[in-house]
Amino acid sequence: MNKRLASVLAAVVVSGAACTASEPLEPLPPAAAAADEFLAAWSAGEVRAMAALLQSGDGRLSPARLRRTMERVTGGGAITSVAVERTEAIEQPPPEEAESSGGQVTLTVPYELTYASEAASRPVHLNGVFDLTYERSGERWLVAWDKALLLPGLNRAVRLDAVYRWGKRAAIFDRNGKVLARGRGASRTYPFGDVAGVTLGHLEPMSRKEVVAGAAGEIGDLAGGSGLEGAFDRRLAGVPSSRLVARSAGGRADVVLGRTRGKPGRPLQTTLDVAVQRAAQAGYGATLGGAVVMDPATGDLLAVLEGASFDPNNYVGAVDVEPFNRALAGLYPPGSAMKVVTASAALDAGVVKPDTKVTGPADYKGVSNFESGVYGTIAFASAVQFSVNTAFAQVAEDLGPKRITSYAKSFGFNQQPATIATAAESSFPFPQDLYELMWGSIGQAQVLATPLEMASVAGTVANDGVRMEPRIALHEHKQQERVLAPGTARTMTTLMESVVQGGTGTAAQISGVRVAGKTGTAEVNVGGGIQNHAWFVCFAPADNPAVAVGVVAELGGVGGQVAAPLARGILQRVLPLVA
Repeated sequence: MNKRLASVLAAVVVSGAACTASEPLEPLPPAAAAADEFLAAWSAGEVRAMAALLQSGDGRLSPARLRRTMERVTGGGAITSVAVERTEAIEQPPPEEAESSGGQVTLTVPYELTYASEAASRPVHLNGVFDLTYERSGERWLVAWDKALLLPGLNRAVRLDAVYRWGKRAAIFDRNGKVLARGRGASRTYPFGDVAGVTLGHLEPMSRKEVVAGAAGEIGDLAGGSGLEGAFDRRLAGVPSSRLVARSAGGRADVVLGRTRGKPGRPLQTTLDVAVQRAAQAGYGATLGGAVVMDPATGDLLAVLEGASFDPNNYVGAVDVEPFNRALAGLYPPGSAMKVVTASAALDAGVVKPDTKVTGPADYKGVSNFESGVYGTIAFASAVQFSVNTAFAQVAEDLGPKRITSYAKSFGFNQQPATIATAAESSFPFPQDLYELMWGSIGQAQVLATPLEMASVAGTVANDGVRMEPRIALHEHKQQERVLAPGTARTMTTLMESVVQGGTGTAAQISGVRVAGKTGTAEVNVGGGIQNHAWFVCFAPADNPAVAVGVVAELGGVGGQVAAPLARGILQRVLPLVA
């Protein structure tokens, strides 16, 4: 090879080497985008996306474990929202920096973490930094995780807690201002003991489940557990004062991050009348079942009766106590007491008049009379007076399923009582066939009613056909609906008076008082045998109604023999107090 050729080849080699050395390196992925992706996932609570952006060395933090860590640190702080964002721009490093550092580049990212909490009146802002590292093996930026990132700037803190302090729980009064319940927490007292005890309810400790679900307060705080104490708990308890604190491991270096100012509870004045309640309880006694005494002109519940004694003083702070208010929530087939609705509907719709002739055979298309009684051809008024099932079955046929269901709803069936949260919904299912229509018209089939509902039925007739929505708190707005024409209501009053004067309800007679009522004997299958709930619904005085009453004796027997005397005992004691 001559010297000239060798020189040329050498120049080419040198030139090629120079070209290779000057080739540009691939730029690193945008660090700012990676940081913002992590912060956005954190703000949105997307733990799986967060976990995917952690360094491989933190692989032990699965999404589930990361979630548990976050809940352990912040779960007690009543946190309602989280927002995280960068506070400074990130300078994108050149690729040469990764080359010179063995494939890794670490940046420090400043961020602001904002917690909104029910325990703090203003958002809490915490500032910190986290490391963002580029790993050439995965060609991406990853976050170096530490649980301290959840509480930046609070070096000794390990968790957030919401601390609550309740003010004095407001009192419950009867309609005349007598105190039914007073005091806070464990010092809550009920001056009248078991008078309306089930209706008033009791206080019980808040459970972990309730607190986790977002209830204000701490585990063990006493809150309304049943009855009015439970239904009006927010009103009575008010809003507690609170503090959001960052706790150290030993609880000795708490840092207060925010506060809220509480609101006192508001008193509850009920429609109950202590004197009426006591008198009615004396008349009802220890009967298993329930009864309601109502003012038909207002819908106000004056007394709510439950045979089982319950003194809330003995259950302040008790757990697993569930007193059952049969008067408001007990659902029973109403039996022939339902005939007040059926007869009212038939009269109001013009299907029958009091003197319309009907027949009362022992059996009609599968419907039978009580004790197989036979009545021949009688006036509809007599069918009401003597509670003739087969006559009502024929009237129900003429009335039809649509009209009877519509009237039942107007009387209060198939709708939750609007202002009494502890009351159950009485039901009159739309009849699917003739059998359900006929049996439903006499309070059997699938028909279910509470004593509250049946007192309201009687009260609607007593109030000239206007139904007043039952209420148990005086602050609730009065609601009313015309159900029957005034003339229909007056006719029904006369028919119901005849039941007491010489029909199935004579045991409810009171000397010198006109009582309008209707008996009910509802058959139920108990253990393969037939037993009866005893019903009586009434109002008095019939010519100027002061109270309407619905009474049921659970598995008590025949309505006219058991429930009618109970109603009489209630009326005898109550009427002197209200009439």
